[in-house]
Amino acid sequence: MIAWMAILDRLPTKNSLQRMGIISDGLCVLCNDDLETRDHLFIECSLADSLWKAILHLSGLRPSFSSWNNFLASTSHAWKCKSLLITILKLAWCAFLYSLWEERNRRLFKGNSRNEAEILKAIKEIVGIQLRGRNISRLDSVNNTLCKNWSIE
Repeated sequence: MIAWMAILDRLPTKNSLQRMGIISDGLCVLCNDDLETRDHLFIECSLADSLWKAILHLSGLRPSFSSWNNFLASTSHAWKCKSLLITILKLAWCAFLYSLWEERNRRLFKGNSRNEAEILKAIKEIVGIQLRGRNISRLDSVNNTLCKNWSIE
């Protein structure tokens, strides 16, 4: 649900709430550096950038996008096969969006926060739960490395 709302730019970010006159402070609660828009929250924010780079590192990849639209365009073409890597990336992206939105709400409404390592751990747990019980060929060295990096049993 969060992923679709993010794709459609329907999340009630602080910037959109500020434009509606509901709140006066539109700064991102994750970094306090810029307005909280969808693009900022999931791509430009220093926490989001660092987390996504960590996810790509766990997957043996390097970042290669610069904007939300660029990311969606490149992944819609590149993430079509059913390899373990692509499956992990799809799950990790959804978990990434969910975890950042959850962290944003935790800071905004509860006044507490998790650090980057704790959020990454939560993302890894979500991915691991989704892949639990799947028959994954560990004879493939790429799959074996992915399973080790992502702590997939």
